[in-house]
Amino acid sequence: MPEKDWWLPARAALHPTGLYLSLREIPPAELQDPFMAQTLARIGARGRVVQIAREDLGKGTTGTAPAGIVFHVARCGSTLISQLLKQLDALVVYSEPLPVNEILLPPHQWSRGELVAALQSLGAAFADHARQPYVLKLTSWNTLFCDLVAQAFPQSPWILNWRDPVEVGVSLLERPPGWLWKSGEPNRHFSPFVDPENAATSREDYVARLYAAFCVAIGRLDPARGRLVPYTSLPAAVWEIVAPHFSQSVDGDGLRRMTDAARLNAKAPLNERVAFQSDSAAKQAAAASELRGAIERFARAPLENLERLHGA
Repeated sequence: MPEKDWWLPARAALHPTGLYLSLREIPPAELQDPFMAQTLARIGARGRVVQIAREDLGKGTTGTAPAGIVFHVARCGSTLISQLLKQLDALVVYSEPLPVNEILLPPHQWSRGELVAALQSLGAAFADHARQPYVLKLTSWNTLFCDLVAQAFPQSPWILNWRDPVEVGVSLLERPPGWLWKSGEPNRHFSPFVDPENAATSREDYVARLYAAFCVAIGRLDPARGRLVPYTSLPAAVWEIVAPHFSQSVDGDGLRRMTDAARLNAKAPLNERVAFQSDSAAKQAAAASELRGAIERFARAPLENLERLHGA
């Protein structure tokens, strides 16, 4: 009997009749690029579209949840975490998959229960593709809706990868992600969740409020299921904390591959070996007083509260 095809969920669309998934025939072994979208762009593959009727969403998805979920606050080492986890033969890692973005993108037209069910059906599609344990490393803004993800996969452990908010803020101001700003203004899709009272008076304020919103959102999750993974603990935290938390063992060969990969820039294009260089000192030096002040007003206390909640 021929081996079934590897259908990777590449895109998702919510429609009044149900969830539509665009699938591409790409085996899991190809998912070595820093981001899944890069693999999709690199590999030409036949595709097809499947529909899951609205009334069938979430059905038959028992046992298809991810082995782990990586939330993060942006520019904090999450790509390094996902690239190191890819060194484990028994694990498939989906890095910032667009279908999750397309289900979570506000404004939400579906009910909370339907969004949760749609995520469960998407998880089943990833499980069908992986055929072994898999991890979802999500996009940073997905952290704002981590409660929906956690509800969809109530047994899946999760981590929050974080970094000093000053360093995150410098990076976001220097190289703003497309989802954060539109035409020079905060993206209207996210501003109600980041700054609901529209009180930010500057970009520095807005970035600090975004960081605070990430911390507050994660603070609503069950801390027993989660671990906080600071940037300063990388790369060793991947094999010492993250992999065991996701029920993955790291043998000698796996550890060797991880330590070798950790010496490289995790965001470098596939097959380009670029040495990693720490930029923490440069970011601290580049932080203007306006950003530091905004961080102290809005972000520092939520981060400290989250650390207390997790006993950090």
